[in-house]
Amino acid sequence: MNTANEALCREFLKTMDAQGDVFALLTDDVELLFPKWGLARGKEDLGRLYQSLGPYIRSISHDASSFRYLSDGDRVCIEGVSSGELVDGRKWQPDGGTAGRFCTTFQVRDRLISRVFIYIDPDYTDQTAGFYPWRK
Repeated sequence: MNTANEALCREFLKTMDAQGDVFALLTDDVELLFPKWGLARGKEDLGRLYQSLGPYIRSISHDASSFRYLSDGDRVCIEGVSSGELVDGRKWQPDGGTAGRFCTTFQVRDRLISRVFIYIDPDYTDQTAGFYPWRK
């Protein structure tokens, strides 16, 4: 287990929640994957991703007490729950089921994050539940 890498990845989520400067924690050639948006390559492309999400997500909070870590060398995986609010006022929070659950994998290089792959259903407030036969 690499606690320094885990702390850096935890700091990324904390900084994102505070709408702080996550770019300071990233390599210039960072890769970030967000569902339904795609893969951002480099800080400039990542800026476009954040601009795209700005009109959608007002706030997000990752519950650090829920984090479970899997670390191997320069890679860290964090699983946990989040809550937040969309720009239109709809909110989500963990419900003991699938709501708010996320899993994010990170890769660290030279004490900076070089890769962030976010695995979450971006339909935070479950508006598309009717699309799936097992939810009817």
